[in-house]
Amino acid sequence: MTRSEQRFIEHWKEQRSGTRTSYYLIFTLAWTVVSFLVMFFLTKFFTRWWETSGELLIMVLAAVALVIGLLATHLTYTFSERKFKRITDRDARQLN
Repeated sequence: MTRSEQRFIEHWKEQRSGTRTSYYLIFTLAWTVVSFLVMFFLTKFFTRWWETSGELLIMVLAAVALVIGLLATHLTYTFSERKFKRITDRDARQLN
């Protein structure tokens, strides 16, 4: 097992120590905030949508950001679980 794989295993074990629900809540909130800010500034600087839609645009951006946050969290969790299982299975096979 490489050093980067060992660091990943240690990090992911720490992340898994809590409940899956708390992981989803924390990381969905974080990804939602990041994606909202990115979309906010991109639309503010590169479009004229703010002149025509105003408050409605904030609601749309918040909803889209929430979906992006949930999707990013789910994909990150799923891919990390797969990587964790692949590394641990490979390590267990090498020990046998």
